[in-house]
This record gives sequence, C-alpha cells and structure tokens, in this order.
Amino acid sequence: MPSAPSPHASTITVRATLDMLDGPFSEMAKGVSNDLYALWLGSGISFGRVPSLQKIVESVLRFLQQQVVPGDPNCRFLSALSEVLSLASPSPEELARTDMERPVEDWPDLSAFTKRLVNNYARMLDVSVDGEESDYLLWAGVDVPETYGNPSITPDAEHLCIALLVLEGVASDIASANWDGLVEKAVYELTNGVALAVLVRPEDARGVQARSLLYKFHGCAVLARNDPANYRGKLVARHSQINAWASAPENAVIAELLVFLATTKRTLMIGLSAQDGNIQGVFAKAQTRMGWPWPSPELAYVFSENELGGDQRGLLQNVYRDAWSPLNRDAIYHEALLQAYAKPLLVALVLHVLCLKLSALASIAPGTLNAAGRQEVVAGIVTLRNSIGESVEKLDHETFVRELIAQSERLLSLFRDGRAPAPGSRLYSPLSRETVNATLSDPNLPTSGLREMGVAVGLLGMGLSAGQWLVRSANRTDTKSGALSVKTMAYEVQIFFAANSNTALRLHDNGHVAANDNAVIVHSLEIPSTLHRSPRGALGRTGKPVLREVSITELMSGAVNAVDLFKRFREETAL
Repeated sequence: MPSAPSPHASTITVRATLDMLDGPFSEMAKGVSNDLYALWLGSGISFGRVPSLQKIVESVLRFLQQQVVPGDPNCRFLSALSEVLSLASPSPEELARTDMERPVEDWPDLSAFTKRLVNNYARMLDVSVDGEESDYLLWAGVDVPETYGNPSITPDAEHLCIALLVLEGVASDIASANWDGLVEKAVYELTNGVALAVLVRPEDARGVQARSLLYKFHGCAVLARNDPANYRGKLVARHSQINAWASAPENAVIAELLVFLATTKRTLMIGLSAQDGNIQGVFAKAQTRMGWPWPSPELAYVFSENELGGDQRGLLQNVYRDAWSPLNRDAIYHEALLQAYAKPLLVALVLHVLCLKLSALASIAPGTLNAAGRQEVVAGIVTLRNSIGESVEKLDHETFVRELIAQSERLLSLFRDGRAPAPGSRLYSPLSRETVNATLSDPNLPTSGLREMGVAVGLLGMGLSAGQWLVRSANRTDTKSGALSVKTMAYEVQIFFAANSNTALRLHDNGHVAANDNAVIVHSLEIPSTLHRSPRGALGRTGKPVLREVSITELMSGAVNAVDLFKRFREETAL
C-alpha cells in the first residue's frame, strides 16, 4: 500500500512533530539539546506579528501613489511609482487599466502586481525618489520604525520558544535576517535582565558578555528607531546593499563571524528562504574553509519548510559540492527537509529539550536500578511529554507556551524554594542553564535534586502509560495546588517536588501543604529522621486524607528493576 502523505508544514501538530524529532531528526534534536546548531531565522517566525512581504509591497505602492501630483507628468513620485510597477512586468492590458493617479485600491490588478513584486522586493526598495535619501522607500515607505520597531508589538509563540531555548542554554548563536525586536523582547520579558546580546555593528561585538548572541545582519528596527544616527544605515533591504554587503568594509566583522558560525556549527534554518546573495555567500565561503561531510548522521543543514525552494536547494548544492551529484541530490534534499513550520517545530523543540534533560538526569540518578529499569523511567518521561504535546492545539500555540512558562516557573519555584511565585510573575525558570551534556557534569548536581526529580517525573509518566492515573497541570491560583496533580479512580492528589528537606519545610511554612492534605511531597534526597513520616499504603487509619512523603533517593537505593521501583512508589504515596 502507498504510504500516507506527510502533513503540510502549516498544519502538522506538535505531537506529530515530536515523532519526527524522535525519529528521522533525532540526531538533529540531540544536537540542538547540546547547542551544536546555530539558528538562522527569517520572516517566517514573525507571521501574524509584522506584515508579510505582500503587505509591505502594497504599502510602498500606496505610499508612492498618495504623493503623486495629479496632472504633473514630471512628478518625482509618479516617476518612482512607474519604475516600481515596471518591476512587476505588467502586460500592456494591465498598464492600460491602471490609473496611477487613482488610489491603489482602485487598481484592478493590484493583487497580481504585489504578488509579483514580492520576489523583486529588494529591487523595488532600490528605486530612488529624486531629492530623497537612498533608503527613502524603506525608511518612509515601509516605515520601518513603526512597522517593525513599534514597542507595542508583542512576542508570539515562536519568539517565546526561542527565548526558552536561549535560557535553557541550547541556543547560544542565532543569526536573524529580521528587523523586528521580538526575540529580544521575549528574552527580556522572561528574565528582566540581559541574557542576549544583539550584534548589528562591528562595535557591538566588543566585550560581549551574554548567554547568547543574536547576529542581526540585516539590521534592527528597534535600534534604528532609538538610535537612527548609528543604526538606520545598517538596515539592509535594497538589492544594491545585499549584493555589496559581504565586500563592504563596515560589514567585514559581522560577515566573518557569520562565516565562522556556518563553518563550526550545524545550521537549522527556520522561516528563512536563503534567497539573498549575502546569505548564500556566507555559506559558500564557509564551505571553502571547511565543508561538512555528506552522507553523515550529523545533519549539518536542516530547513523548516514544507518543500525546499530553489535558493535552499542551491545552497545545499554549494555546501555539499564535493558529494553532490544527480544521483544523490534527492537524498540530500530529503534529509534536509523538516516539514514543520516555525510554530509547531519550535514548541516541539522546547518540549524535546526539556524531555532530554530530564531523561539524562534520571538516567544517572544514584541507586541500584538496572539499565532496563532506567529505560522504563525514561519512557515514562517521554509519555508525559507526549501527553503535554497533544494538548497544544486544544489552545493556541502562544497560549500554550505562556502557560508552559508559568507552570514551569511554579513547579521549579516550589521544588527549589518551597514557595509559589508572586502572582502575575511570568519569569522563566530553566531546568538548567547549560546543555544536556554540560548539565550532567555540573559539580553541584548531586545536591540539586534534579536527577531524582527526573526519576519522579518518569514514575508519574509510567503510571499514566499504564492507565493508573491522569496527570494534570496545577491550578496556579490555588495555594494548595501542587506542582501538578494526579487523578486516580478514587481521588485527586496534589504532588509537590522538594529538592531537599529545607524546601519541604518551607512548603509547610508557606501554607502549601498541611498534615491533613491529600497530597504527596516527593523528596529528591533522604528524609531526615526528625521529619514526620506518614503512614504507608493508605490515606490513614480513619480513611481521611493525610500528607504522604516519599524519598526518591531511598526508593532508588533498594530497587533493582522498574516493576519494583514503581510498586514501592505507589505503596509510599498511596496512589
């Protein structure tokens, strides 16, 4: 039977995208979790927040037409408008029915003109207006400061997910062709501090101390709006600018940094067509210095697209030139195409990175659990991740991501500090600030409780997989709500994670738990003998709810296999 067609990149679910990250793109996903990829971003990550190229083209046409002086054949704006329109290759019939002295809304072929000009936008913006600066159509016609630099524009799911990858330490290098400041805004929103440095001018690269670098090689509308003297001239859009970009002395530093990035890090392009000559030039130059091999499991180049465009195929032919041939080109194209657009891909990558971190932590938790048992714990973490992934489309991507951020902040604040975040807080608490491999080598890991929390999450996922219970997110408005809750056939139990005994005491002191609560505190480390130990195996002699406390360290010290570990966990928690 023929295989089912792949979902379209715009309609694929996060859950289906996770399957791709577990399957054909598993090496890429692991590479992202260890910061082996540079993210190359284009306008596709900002759809819905800033206008599309078609809208920009229409705005330029409208801007010029509105300044045309009726009856003046020498009008400078009419001359510029005519030149712009010629780039759309209008037919004689289209020209005959286009009155350039009338508003563009009255043009019967406006839609056809704008669609054609999208592929010629850089030449369109190169059209000059007598008496004006060379960037006049960009600065005034597109109105870059207001359209892309407006402080009222808020980040979408894509920008928030990129910020989460930055804060989790797996996106230290980001190259962006976008003018908007939404990635930066998302990072600042989640940190209230500096975790990202923006590099536009060569001077911006001096003395940089930030977790991640954002190379905005086509300029930044926010900086241009706030400091036009230094950053307006750095906005790149015109055809002549793009062609001369790599050879311009003022771009030499940033160009070299991008070539180094393309040479030393794998490439994940999201929402970027790679049509501009300066982008193609960067990768061609990188290939001459040290090309990436093909075939290779490393997947050095991956494009988030529904199908590869001509410029992307050309880039692959350039960078794999020693291996490329008519016989293997389809294989090269196939392995580089990840059919999920920015929203589902970036949400899935965030969930996948968090899952890989927890899985790696659980895998090295101290104890007697055998290798097969540890794999079952990891499978439980994946089950819980998949359950979360299935819920994304029940909301919308941005709502889901913002709720994920809030739930994560609450869970980790309770785990580390024994208190819920302040109401209204939307800061992000990373699971760790390093890559997966670096997290495992952290000298503070043994006392952090993270390894044991990973085991606890896996046990909850094992119960979910076996149909023993449902796992639900916390009610963030309820002080008594746990980090999450478990719904069994009989009752719902609030689950709290505690990194250590001091955290557990603070959960009591801050009013999150009490002795008669139907709740479980899952300690990562040992429970000191001075703390109250609740009865095991039941809710209490009277059948009334009672607080239970269980130590993952103690469970892991006596368990040999997953069946034994899960049985003891259920006995201790009365789940």
